[in-house]
Amino acid sequence: MRGTGLKLFIRNFSRNKLYSLVVVLGFATALTFVILLSVYVRQELAVDSFQENKDRIYRVINEKDYGYSGPMASILQQQFPEIECYSLFMLNKEGITPVSPTEKVRYTYAYVHPTFFKMFTFPLIEGSPEEVMQEKYSMVITQSLARKLFGNESPLGKEIKIAGIAVPVTGVMKDIPENTHFQHFDAAVNIAGLSDYWGWKNGDILEQMGIATFSLYLMAKPGTDLKVREKDMLESFQKNVSQYQREDAPQKVVIEPLEQIYFSAYGGGWGKHNSKSLVLVMAAIVTVVLLLAIINYINLSIAQGGMRAKEISVKKLLGSSRRMLFSQFINESLLLSCIAFLIACGFSVLLEPVFNQLMDTHIEVASAFSPWMLFYALLLIGMVGFISGVVPAWVITRFNAMAVMKGVFRKRTKGIYSKVLISFQFTVAIVLTICTIVLVKQTHFLQHFDMGFNRDHIARFSYVLDAGKKETLRNEVMKLAGVKEVVFACGDPIDGGNNYTFDCEGRRLSFQTFKVDTSFFRVFGLKTVPTGNTNQEGGEYTEFTYSNGKSSRTVLKYQSAWLNEEAVRQLGLGKLPLEFKINDRLQSVCGIVGDFHIRDLTQQLEPLMIYPMQAQETPWSMLVQLQGNDQYVTFHEIETVYKKLSEGVPFEAGFLNDTIAHWYDRVDRISSMIGNLCLLAILLSAMGILAMATYFIQQRIKEIGIRRVNGATVQEILQMLMNNFIKWIVLAFFIACPVGYYVMNRWLSDFIYRTSLDWWIFATSGMIAFLIAGLMICWQSWKAATANPVDTLKTE
Repeated sequence: MRGTGLKLFIRNFSRNKLYSLVVVLGFATALTFVILLSVYVRQELAVDSFQENKDRIYRVINEKDYGYSGPMASILQQQFPEIECYSLFMLNKEGITPVSPTEKVRYTYAYVHPTFFKMFTFPLIEGSPEEVMQEKYSMVITQSLARKLFGNESPLGKEIKIAGIAVPVTGVMKDIPENTHFQHFDAAVNIAGLSDYWGWKNGDILEQMGIATFSLYLMAKPGTDLKVREKDMLESFQKNVSQYQREDAPQKVVIEPLEQIYFSAYGGGWGKHNSKSLVLVMAAIVTVVLLLAIINYINLSIAQGGMRAKEISVKKLLGSSRRMLFSQFINESLLLSCIAFLIACGFSVLLEPVFNQLMDTHIEVASAFSPWMLFYALLLIGMVGFISGVVPAWVITRFNAMAVMKGVFRKRTKGIYSKVLISFQFTVAIVLTICTIVLVKQTHFLQHFDMGFNRDHIARFSYVLDAGKKETLRNEVMKLAGVKEVVFACGDPIDGGNNYTFDCEGRRLSFQTFKVDTSFFRVFGLKTVPTGNTNQEGGEYTEFTYSNGKSSRTVLKYQSAWLNEEAVRQLGLGKLPLEFKINDRLQSVCGIVGDFHIRDLTQQLEPLMIYPMQAQETPWSMLVQLQGNDQYVTFHEIETVYKKLSEGVPFEAGFLNDTIAHWYDRVDRISSMIGNLCLLAILLSAMGILAMATYFIQQRIKEIGIRRVNGATVQEILQMLMNNFIKWIVLAFFIACPVGYYVMNRWLSDFIYRTSLDWWIFATSGMIAFLIAGLMICWQSWKAATANPVDTLKTE
């Protein structure tokens, strides 16, 4: 742009301050969303792309989401020469280590093979990948955990206890980055010592075919493809592994490339997981928002065309070619796009923490702008500026210069394309409004769904004491005035309990199991029907327990069970069964419990067995029923009592209702994001229709004056002007309703329990659109209809 052109741009910009502010801020706001969502989408699609061996690493999984054992991994390596190495992986969140006599730190660690650091690119700050896990007892900790435990000292050679065993630190790695499918962990522990950490006395756990609780990663030799060997691996398991020889065994083995694990249709295993369709929807939204911003700029520029008609006409009469005028408008558009982009970059950095909280992610806008990304961003802004400038340039440079200079200019056009663009904007706005209402309605439906148990006024604490201190803790907590009841449990509606698979009369069944004390049924308000059996103790069995960083094996006795109604249905028993067969023993039934939901509502109602907790068992959680008006005060009093008894061991605590609400944070985040985009779309649509109403009313100002002189009322003028636009909003409404219904019906189909798509959702969305459009049009129409016709006709 030449100096005179730049001066003219600045003059026009400062002369029409309101218009300039609306255009720039509207464009910048839209680009802010585009930048934030683009960085998010790029980051999500690039998960694990930093791994040097990403093209050679695979995860083994199946449609049943069964885990894998050490012998199963060995079978694959022996029978498939394409496999260079493998690593089992399992996460453990129970690490606790002291940092002072009165303070202990909870940390998460992963059991891995020594090949883990050869396969995956998690850089070591101290130690080498080949040597850090040569010893049976060895671990690599992250930089953050090293600072937390040892300050500025080197942690190499220092020891951390796992299940009472001193494990030396043999390496320090950088913190696990956000852009990996692995859940965060603070340490990697050599899996060779697992049997000792678990207190396993029957040989090596890694040699037990039946202990298949691990994720399995394979690394292929260069130039080979393990994906094509899926069928062969399934056949190998069917020949050598008993779990794959049953009727309910997995029917396929899936070999997932590393970069596809994050979006896996088979779940996340021990890793993070996201929906690729959601990320693609976000990418589509980026495109739509960009289109809305461009359309809005085009409409606002055309609306200002009348004000710049004399400027263009003078230039034409002084010899400026249409090409020169085109160049001027496109240059102005490019300059305005750059200004809006710079403002949007600032907005993006400021709104980055809000976006991260909203989407539960961790993006860094500043670090995303590498030289290449900056080049692509400028190229995109150049394209946006060019497209945004072409249409206004084409319209405005066609004005009749002589008519404009004589003061009798009127642009004789129906402006169909502008009205189509307005209709498109409102179609998008209505669709997003429908989506927002449905998302909020579904979130509310899930959060307030009747789960079948009482969930109000109940606080939940993780249990970190020894089994023998249960009654001491109960007695201390019960002394508080705001406490009504205390329950200890191994399994509750929040964590889902244990899964127990057994044979019953030739059928393979899978039930969830809880172990609770007698107050459990009262606290949760569960309906129970006794069968007439009292609790009957049977033979002894040994159970492995893990608590407070320590593992132990406990001798227990079989007890009678309570069954929920779903369990009775699946067993095919009568209304009040007295017993049924579990494998080779008879299980006594002492009562039936009304059905209630376990975990979130993405899962069907599950069969459940509830056993009485035995004195020597260590609970997983303590549930406290509160009473009175100061429940938050009582909650903090319980924490104080618990901290004294736990001797610095950290524990988790929260209210049951809050935990259930958090289950649906993802849906809540999506609805918030779509809601914000809906507001943006409505804002841009309102600005667009205001601009076009201004433009077209200006073209009919003399017609309005003549009609007023001839006796037309203000109401008749308003009706005439508004009808011209409302029909395009009606068209947008009829297009948006089926689109919104299709999109949200598809989305709701993924939920087992879902809300209904009621008629009022579509009616409300349409009313919002009509109200916004009506206000914008009515404002300009009222100004034109009430203007003095003498002023508008004095040049005639």
